[in-house]
Amino acid sequence: MFLFPVLAATTDRYTPRRVGHMGGAAAVQAGGLMAAKLRILSALCALVAAVIVVWQTNPAGPAAAGSVELRSTAAPLSDVSTTIKWPVVDTVNPRPFDPCEDIPLDVIQRIGLAYTPPSPEDGLRCHYDAGNYQMAVEAFVWRTYEATLPADAVELDVNGHRAAQYWIMKPTDWNDRWWVTCMVAFKTSYGLIQQSLFYSPIESPDKPDCLQTNLQRAHELSSFYKY
Repeated sequence: MFLFPVLAATTDRYTPRRVGHMGGAAAVQAGGLMAAKLRILSALCALVAAVIVVWQTNPAGPAAAGSVELRSTAAPLSDVSTTIKWPVVDTVNPRPFDPCEDIPLDVIQRIGLAYTPPSPEDGLRCHYDAGNYQMAVEAFVWRTYEATLPADAVELDVNGHRAAQYWIMKPTDWNDRWWVTCMVAFKTSYGLIQQSLFYSPIESPDKPDCLQTNLQRAHELSSFYKY
């Protein structure tokens, strides 16, 4: 008996399928087409990048009218109105009057303001001690006389100088626990001079007349002030 091999009609699922000749050619053709498209896309990207670089280097704009004039930096300028020797802003003497230095000590002692020695404070301010009250004289170069006066100030003449008198803290029930302060201000060419008198009702039971005493001291000191 002869046995002839019989081929299975269907392939087993574990048996790889053979790719025919026509199928392989189609795959090769598709791969070549994709490569060509990528080359075209790369070329377009490079072209766009080159255009952008050129545009940024030489942006398009209206041509400047006329020619460009070159000048030497050493050439003098004809329209200069100020120089380093002539400042734009006029300056004033920062210390036109220093009370602690310009008022003689014997004058301060004679009118009873040297219970303790005069002491300089911030700026151009000098503090005087009369025992039962205090006084301060200060010169201002950054503020005007008119801008300083309050609405209730009373202007008057002190030895031929324009001055004004006003309250800072009036003697009221509340202020009597702390300080009572009044002021005499003098108009000057550089600003003003302020002469203040102040005392504590607790430390000064006799309670000097603030306005009257300060005005009296103004008449005694005004001839030593610098206007």
